[in-house]
Amino acid sequence: MNKRLQILVVEDNAGDYLLIEQMLLEIRDFQKDIVHVDALAHAIQNLQTKNFDVVLLDLSLPDSYGIDSFFRISQHSPQTPVLILSGLNDTRFAHDAVKNGAQDYLVKGDFEEKLLAKSITYSIERKNSIELLRESQETYRLLFENNPIPMYIREKDSFQIVGVNQSAVNHFGYSEEEFLQMKVTQLHPADEIDSLINMIKEHDGKYNSPEIFRHICKNGKIVYVECRVRELIFQGNQCFLVLADDVTDKRRVQEEVLIQANILKNVRDTIFVTDRKGIITYWNEGAEETFGYPREDMLGKSYELLYAEIDKHLVRKELQDIFGGALTQWESKLITSNDKIIWSDNKASLLYDDKGRVSGYIRVCKDITLSRKYGEKQKETVAMLNSIFNTVDQGIILLEPQGRIKAFNFTANRQSIQLMGREIQENTPFIDYVLSDMQTIWSEQFNRARSGEQVHDELVYRFRPGAEFWFGMSFSPVTDENDNVLGVCVSMIDITERKKADDRFKSQFIEIENNNKELDKLIKVLSHDLRAPMNSVNGLIALAREEKNPAEFSNYLNMMEKSVKKLESFTNDMIASLKSRGTVIHSEVKPAELIAEIIDDLRFSADASGIQFENLIPEEMVIQSDASRLRIIFSNLISNSIRYHDDAKSHKFVRVSVEKFPMWNIFSLQDNGIGIANEHHSKIFDTYYTVGNAEGSSGLGLSNVRDSISKLQGMIELESEEGVGTTFRINLPNP
Repeated sequence: MNKRLQILVVEDNAGDYLLIEQMLLEIRDFQKDIVHVDALAHAIQNLQTKNFDVVLLDLSLPDSYGIDSFFRISQHSPQTPVLILSGLNDTRFAHDAVKNGAQDYLVKGDFEEKLLAKSITYSIERKNSIELLRESQETYRLLFENNPIPMYIREKDSFQIVGVNQSAVNHFGYSEEEFLQMKVTQLHPADEIDSLINMIKEHDGKYNSPEIFRHICKNGKIVYVECRVRELIFQGNQCFLVLADDVTDKRRVQEEVLIQANILKNVRDTIFVTDRKGIITYWNEGAEETFGYPREDMLGKSYELLYAEIDKHLVRKELQDIFGGALTQWESKLITSNDKIIWSDNKASLLYDDKGRVSGYIRVCKDITLSRKYGEKQKETVAMLNSIFNTVDQGIILLEPQGRIKAFNFTANRQSIQLMGREIQENTPFIDYVLSDMQTIWSEQFNRARSGEQVHDELVYRFRPGAEFWFGMSFSPVTDENDNVLGVCVSMIDITERKKADDRFKSQFIEIENNNKELDKLIKVLSHDLRAPMNSVNGLIALAREEKNPAEFSNYLNMMEKSVKKLESFTNDMIASLKSRGTVIHSEVKPAELIAEIIDDLRFSADASGIQFENLIPEEMVIQSDASRLRIIFSNLISNSIRYHDDAKSHKFVRVSVEKFPMWNIFSLQDNGIGIANEHHSKIFDTYYTVGNAEGSSGLGLSNVRDSISKLQGMIELESEEGVGTTFRINLPNP
């Protein structure tokens, strides 16, 4: 919960309030502002002038008592969640308050800060959920009332209509009052009622798939409706919502289309229909037999699927000529599902909609493949191969046995221009287009292929640092029917991006391996440092149960408190360590406010008593940085200054200041604590390193500081002298 909570505590007992306030201050799950009043009238005044996130309400007040206190609070601020603070004698009132809208109640003296934090969070979330539910119910009501589809609600057993929307009133002609006096059976013709009742009984009132029924309008007109039924609770009763969509016109059109489809189905010629964009809307059995594509695979697709890649550019002009009346009969080369080429004699007729506008065309095809001359088909096949040769992604070069260039495609020429800055010329030695430091290996590969061997390799072209291009190379012998080598076909495909991706994958893999090793270390630390304080606490609890001496019992409590603090410190450092592994998210940060918040959090810690905190950073200063990492840095450093203060000094201080430069901001954190000996300076930022007998320290605090500063691309410097104090200087870039 990132929001700063505004909490109103209504409690007239000063002792009870001090306990509640102390619990609230110890809660770290959320930030909060606390307002305390001792009378209901004062609480109402505050609610009228300020928005609160939650009210902690005592039911026994000087000016109000019992559940009436809750009702008056709720009346003045119904949107604010109320958490009841009940005495042992008030639990009955507390139960009544919860039943009437209070979010929760706690019995005084029977809860601690964790339960209080949980109840506050729960109360706010539950109140928000109730509000969302109310808004959702209102949304569904509006969707029902304003839906353009006729809808009505009927009771499950009696068939009585108990709700209807405006669309149903408009469509069927009955008023809302008339609808609410009718049963569902009155909307159906008499000959349909028995089958309707049987279906409802069979499916327990609900049929999952749409069903077609007839409905009688008030004027006597009978319409076809497609009904969908969903179960719901309406006005506290089990009912069914019926969506009755009028499909009368749709059925008429479907019947007409069915008749036409039956006619076309019985015609054995190849027939298909398209819209103005060439999208197929009808595909008969003759088309299935000719082209091999099932009807369901072709509907909704462009008929350019029937054309070879080389001919697809003809489709748009063909459509223009058909709809312009310039093309009614022509021949075209089409492709079947098994990649067979057929020649088709085509006839086209335009289709018109009910307003006389051209909506598409119907095409009748006749297979004339056998009538085409072999020479023409051969010529077209050669053209197709030439097209493929020049459209593939690989650069292809045909070489004579002597290594001269016989032919090449567009991709190979483009590769030569990009790499070598020159176009390929026929009858020139290909080795002239190879870098000098690669000519030896290239010649070896070429000679192996010229000897009849298939050769595959990956070669890199390096022009300068950072300019590196990788190619997958294939050297294939070209042979005649007697396996005599006539030349070599060289194909080259650019695999630079793939190689870069491989390198990135390797880097990511190494990073993951390193992260796993670091996690292994953290798990080992967790298994040791978490177990030790917990075992200590458990042992102390066992001893305390048997102890009769109050002084010794108090000593056990002090020892347990130290163990818990050690556990808390270690857990916070571990969480910070894990957080520092994330990415940097820059935003506007006011350092003065950030430092002030940290000081407020630490001011009342056990070791902070008597320390003067000086925040010398200008309030107006704004920087671009990662707020969470800045908090890790300064929180750990200030916490250390508090922990290692010098009790022998009368004036103890912790001072934070900044020097601003064009490219850097240098933050200084200075204290006059016990200082750090010189032999520790070089190791102080190492993971798990602690100075001497650093009680309660996990050795992760300054390691987290170093990692966070590194993530921010900054630097940290240490100056410290034993008995004098310590200064940390953090240099952060000013982007």
